[in-house]
Amino acid sequence: MPEVLTVTVSIPSRTLSPNARCHWAVKAKANKKARIEAWAQAQIAMHEAEEKGGWREATCQAHVYVRDNRRRDKDNALASLKATFDGLVDAGLLHDDSALTHLPLLFIVDPKNPRVELVLKRWDQQ
Repeated sequence: MPEVLTVTVSIPSRTLSPNARCHWAVKAKANKKARIEAWAQAQIAMHEAEEKGGWREATCQAHVYVRDNRRRDKDNALASLKATFDGLVDAGLLHDDSALTHLPLLFIVDPKNPRVELVLKRWDQQ
């Protein structure tokens, strides 16, 4: 049975979209903010679950809670989370984000609390 951990972060900035056209410094600032937030939230989730981290392989399904039911591009939403996945590595949860298998992203409507929940399942090969 794989171990499961949920890390909750805020919706990524629009500047992190692959389609965004902005100054490099603006994008760098947004990347840093997303990476630090993911690091902190992963630390909290690991502490609450008494998980040491160091996972070699894992699956991840992103549950993106949005304010309305507009049509959204799943590929761009997942690409916007790149800095977030790097923050999980910074926190020590994963050895490397290249061993992360992404499951289909889900958009869920929650007008009062937009967020991203990353449901991570450990799949280390023993």
